[in-house]
Amino acid sequence: MIDKSFRFTKTAIAALPLPATGRDEYRDASQPGLYLRVSSSGVKTYSVFARVKNGDMERVSLGTTDKITPENARTQAKAIVSGMANGHSYKAEGRAKRGEMLLGELVKDYIDLTPMKARSKAAYTDLLRLYIPDDLTRCRLSEVSTLKLTKAHRTNTQRSHTSANRAVDLIKAAFNWAKTAQLWDGSNPAVGIKKNPERSRTRYLQPAELARFFGALEDCEQPAKDFFLLALLTGARRANVLAMAWRDIDMQEAVWRIPAFDAKAGEEMSIPLTTEALAILQTRKDAKKKGEWVFPADSDTGHYQEPKRAWATLRRRAELEDLRIHDLRRTMGSWLVRTGANTAINAKALGHKSMQAAAVYQRIADTDPVREAMQRATAGFM
Repeated sequence: MIDKSFRFTKTAIAALPLPATGRDEYRDASQPGLYLRVSSSGVKTYSVFARVKNGDMERVSLGTTDKITPENARTQAKAIVSGMANGHSYKAEGRAKRGEMLLGELVKDYIDLTPMKARSKAAYTDLLRLYIPDDLTRCRLSEVSTLKLTKAHRTNTQRSHTSANRAVDLIKAAFNWAKTAQLWDGSNPAVGIKKNPERSRTRYLQPAELARFFGALEDCEQPAKDFFLLALLTGARRANVLAMAWRDIDMQEAVWRIPAFDAKAGEEMSIPLTTEALAILQTRKDAKKKGEWVFPADSDTGHYQEPKRAWATLRRRAELEDLRIHDLRRTMGSWLVRTGANTAINAKALGHKSMQAAAVYQRIADTDPVREAMQRATAGFM
């Protein structure tokens, strides 16, 4: 077998000699992992041959030169090599046997291969798991219709108006990505689906509800109890609390610094820690085993995942069936206002970013006034 390297172009590929028997293989000089196989019958096929991180070498067939241009082959190869470098196994032979890609495979590939924040990947993965039903994920792409997606959206709406919309958005984005990568040449079945109207939610724990909430929390199992408390006491987004790392917590300064790549606004956040929050963290630190997470767990991420059962039990015991975990964040924000915090303090405490608040941020040089406001809010509801 001849193994030569050159930059693939239509002209250069057309000029390649045919082997007398078998096939010759060539490497693209500009895209690692991209190969071209030329058979004695004249068929010229692109493929990717690379090693999966901590795994074996795998080959993924892209298609023949009469259907794929060198530029498109390089685009696909770049995405596939990147996926393999991140540990994604394509199992090329298995896929070839299965034939057309399944919707579940497409959405997973879109999540794995599209550059995005870890928080976004986790959110999309949850949508795939919870809001794209198995009967849809097992459909071939050509079997996914607008009617099927509309029915799934209606079913999901009974659980969550917003999540039902986000699931449609995810499928739509996955099909658009597949077209760009030339994995799909049909129409996008998610286009045109009428989504649910969305309103800004204002739910938070009222004074009369707080006693029931804390009463039910006493019987809550660990680590869910500490997770719920820290979500309330910090006012942080649940994804950040779940992935809270010891390296980001300064117990001496009483500050939790969320890195920019984990913050929704894309900028580092400094969340002051109240006395009550510090006490919880100190207890967990004293009892912690080796590891980087405040809430370690045997999971793909290594940290705690959202405790849905514990939350459902807590809501039932507290008779707060309509309460969501994100409402704990709103509770801190609402009690900040009730106890005298101004808009700038509130925005900085909760990590909100807006044009109006941005000018004020510069005048809040440290976290002390924010901590004082959060301490007053905590004293108000605890």
